[in-house]
Amino acid sequence: MTRGLTAAAVGDPANHARYAIIRCLHGPRPEHRARRLVVSILAGAGVLTRLPEVELAVHELVANARLHAPGPYELRILLARDFVKIAVMDGGDDHAELERRLLRAASAGAADGESGRGLQIVTGLFPGSYGAEPTSTCTGLTPAKQAWIAIERPVRDEP
Repeated sequence: MTRGLTAAAVGDPANHARYAIIRCLHGPRPEHRARRLVVSILAGAGVLTRLPEVELAVHELVANARLHAPGPYELRILLARDFVKIAVMDGGDDHAELERRLLRAASAGAADGESGRGLQIVTGLFPGSYGAEPTSTCTGLTPAKQAWIAIERPVRDEP
């Protein structure tokens, strides 16, 4: 599924969550690589709902991070029992400003210029299921922030 990529995954049997951090957002066309990885990981985990919307939102979040924030950039996927959280991390420390921009994008009409359309796409596709928060890189460097979306995950009966 992700062979040949640098990835880390940790399982938590207590709450049935798996977390993957994938440092793949460098080089040419990182948006396309991130989209393929998210679809592959979610499909492999049996999460098949909303894949086209997730793919588009991930593309926009990666493009936004690369355009407006310093690196490093990471793709993060949390597979919990009843939801999936997908985040794009960058080396910026302006999570509060990004959260304000997300809220403005959700409440505003169509964007007039080139700026802001990606966030409007994300907030339109995932109303109430997006955000921005401070974080650290997988190697512990701060400041860093991540923009994220979340989707429901059908809960399967376990034996």
